[in-house]
Amino acid sequence: MLAGQNVQSKDVIKTKNVIKTFLIPGEEGLSEFWRRNKSPVEPLELAHLLESIIKISSFIGPNVGNIVWSGMNKPAESNDIVLNSSFLLGKYPIPGNKTDIAVGMAVHEAYLRVEWCEWVKTLAMQKMGKVAPLLLIKFKLFLEIAERIYVDLVANRSVLGLYAEKQRNYRFEKAAISFDLPPSFDELLYFWWLMAADLSGCKHKEVFNNEMYGHFSDNLTQYYAKPLCLLNSIIPALIEECPKIQSVVDRCEYRTNLYFTIWEELYNQTRFWAASEWDLLFMIKKPDIVEGVGVAENPEKPLIAPMGLEIRAHIKKKKIDFTDAIKVVCDDDDVVPIQVNDIVMPLKTNQDKQLLYRLQAVLKSHTEKRKSTSRGMKSGKIDTRRLYRATLNGNVFKHKKINYEMTNDIILVVDASGSMGELKWENIQLIYSTLYKVLSNYNKNTRVFAYNDSRGKCDLTELTQEKGELYTVPPRGKTASGEAIIATAMMLKRNKNKYPFIIHITDGASNWGSDVKYAINYCRNKKISLMTLGFGCREDSKEALRREYGNQVQFIDNLEEMPAKFGSLLAHGKFM
Repeated sequence: MLAGQNVQSKDVIKTKNVIKTFLIPGEEGLSEFWRRNKSPVEPLELAHLLESIIKISSFIGPNVGNIVWSGMNKPAESNDIVLNSSFLLGKYPIPGNKTDIAVGMAVHEAYLRVEWCEWVKTLAMQKMGKVAPLLLIKFKLFLEIAERIYVDLVANRSVLGLYAEKQRNYRFEKAAISFDLPPSFDELLYFWWLMAADLSGCKHKEVFNNEMYGHFSDNLTQYYAKPLCLLNSIIPALIEECPKIQSVVDRCEYRTNLYFTIWEELYNQTRFWAASEWDLLFMIKKPDIVEGVGVAENPEKPLIAPMGLEIRAHIKKKKIDFTDAIKVVCDDDDVVPIQVNDIVMPLKTNQDKQLLYRLQAVLKSHTEKRKSTSRGMKSGKIDTRRLYRATLNGNVFKHKKINYEMTNDIILVVDASGSMGELKWENIQLIYSTLYKVLSNYNKNTRVFAYNDSRGKCDLTELTQEKGELYTVPPRGKTASGEAIIATAMMLKRNKNKYPFIIHITDGASNWGSDVKYAINYCRNKKISLMTLGFGCREDSKEALRREYGNQVQFIDNLEEMPAKFGSLLAHGKFM
């Protein structure tokens, strides 16, 4: 007995001494909080990280474009965001600090697209006209950093600013290696970037000093303090005034004019400074200069081609594409590509209790009453079939209850196109969230899908990915109702003797892709009841929907009409 105890105590000691995780100082990162899909295999790890970055960028705006690692496609398409992957290679899974930098790079480049920074450069060059080459070089450097500061200020309005700061510090460290002896124009601009885009929002109000960023030199202040005060004078306008302008074109014009208010004085203060290390090299006409590299930055080492193809193939595997299957159903050349999307956002909406209670009352009349009996209970009515348990445990009672269930599964398909923006989308979210809450009490198989346009394809997204949780997507793009309805019907899990209902919620007729008649015929052949609920439709949209769906459509102009119209839609669908 004692020997057994000694063996057991030794096993406990061995278990306690097992090291389960290793903490590597310097490799902690913000992304460690959310990133779980990792792999020690190089192509898989790079593919997983790229998928995460693409999901994050989708929340920034619709015109971000494709995001790829350098080397994944040759030549790169003009609208692609090509991320430098050279600093990530060599250690897998990729450490958190490097992941943060990669996410920050994507966030930074995505905001450059969303805020039309290239258009600002075009406007500024048109306004500048023909000038001396050295002046033009300095102006381009100034314009480049000014726009990078602006997009970092935009990122600072959300948690994405934390990642933008990581890539900003990384780029400064890389650039600082190549800074020439002060004063140099590019070093001034990088110091400006760090001060103006700081997350605290207060650095631009401070006076630059020698020790501010770890550069212990006696002469930095005398060179850079005065120009930095001038540069920082436009930062309050970028932070406070520019966001008030609604139009992106007007914001571009505002920033262009703002930059020119300080440019002439800035150039006078830095007239005799070297623009960058490349400027000095060109001045001495060194023949072995590598062109195409940014200011004070090193050339990238892209992925080798086979690995790039492997990463692309792995990403494509995860995407469910219904395009080919729908082309078989539709005898139409206008079928648009449609894929299943899994990028969602948390739904934040206040429930309308009055609407909830009214919908419950209406839907209860469309349910079937089911009686169930729970036996072997400790209280309730005496169950004569369990009296033999009286001497055993006393569980001789039963409890009868009545459940209301909907035999048919109901699937909501929500139009999330660009016409659903702003206030209308808030009402639509209230409608489908309230419907889901009521319907899921009567049928556990209730699901909600939304569809919108994303980069030339229709994205179909399930908003009920987890039990009890409901999500949303940003409304954007055109309306491809036909493809979305057919793809939803293909995804349904059919049960014997059950005929599901698809309820399509929209604000207008389909304006993209195949004709809706193919979706109607497909649902009829599969014995699926297809009904449409039009919300906030104009008169011409109502006529177009009546032509498409016939008598299988109801229109509501406000939330008060919702319960009655929805009930009549269900009643009509039963006899379809």
